[in-house]
Amino acid sequence: MLDVCPSCRIQAPHREGRELCPRCGRRLMVLDAQGRVVQRPQSGAARGASAPRTSVARAGLRWVADRPAEARPAPVTVRAHEWTPTPSYRYIPRWGLSDRGPISPGENPEPADPGDVLLRALRMATSMLGAAAVVHLIRYVIAAVNRSTPIPMWLDLLSGAAVLVFGVFAFVAMLVALVAFVRWLLPARAAAYRAADRRDPRPARVVLALAAVPLANVVGVPLLLSEAALCGDAPAPAIGRIKHLGTAWAIVNLVALIAVCYRIGSWFSDSVQVSANALALVTFSLAVSAVFAHWVGPRLVTVLTGPVGSSASGRRLVAA
Repeated sequence: MLDVCPSCRIQAPHREGRELCPRCGRRLMVLDAQGRVVQRPQSGAARGASAPRTSVARAGLRWVADRPAEARPAPVTVRAHEWTPTPSYRYIPRWGLSDRGPISPGENPEPADPGDVLLRALRMATSMLGAAAVVHLIRYVIAAVNRSTPIPMWLDLLSGAAVLVFGVFAFVAMLVALVAFVRWLLPARAAAYRAADRRDPRPARVVLALAAVPLANVVGVPLLLSEAALCGDAPAPAIGRIKHLGTAWAIVNLVALIAVCYRIGSWFSDSVQVSANALALVTFSLAVSAVFAHWVGPRLVTVLTGPVGSSASGRRLVAA
């Protein structure tokens, strides 16, 4: 049963001897389990109070619904974190950020990576060779127009000077790229032999001659790279990459050699058509060289170790 105050509408389990509401002082009434008012005699203390209400409409009560026990959700239990092994690598990852930090005044800065220097030199060579190819193409168009239409003297002198200046720039850029390549090849070859706990069988001057002498390096560089690749555990993929690079290098040198020989031969010829053909061939050779310098950069610095993203050194996502 319940003790209910019809004025405050508060209710509490029935207790014998409790007849007045502790909040407003009104007389309490008792309801049974079916919500019916139970009549009980008034006590002497309650007679002096205000007139009691013997019945209250059931609409005055506010019932609160609750779920049965079988429909309530199960309590949430927090499981302990399951142990997982710490990610590890069998090789040094080549991706990520390097925190070099500030260099103190008394500390010597770290030397530049030969691979990065080689990439910058090849990018510069790509730009210079491409610019020289464009200038030679403009010179060829001017020469073709001049066969039927006279051109101003200043335009002829300006195009000739541009061909000379950009040709010199392209030649210097190729020399810088060659020096950067030799400076990358020597430590890369030494590191390959050192990792295999072996000594380089070739003297440094022989390696330098095979890598730096033009035309001779067409054969010498693939040979030097192949010897370094054979020191690794899996030389077959590296040998395949070296063959691709060597073939492309040989084709570029062959085109350049034909263009230079044809250009020199045009100097001893009085034919305008021969000079125009030589100019077109030089333009084609410069364009091919620029494309090769752009293509070979990222492949050359990883020819011995494999490109980033291969099966040997792929990127992995780990939980933070």
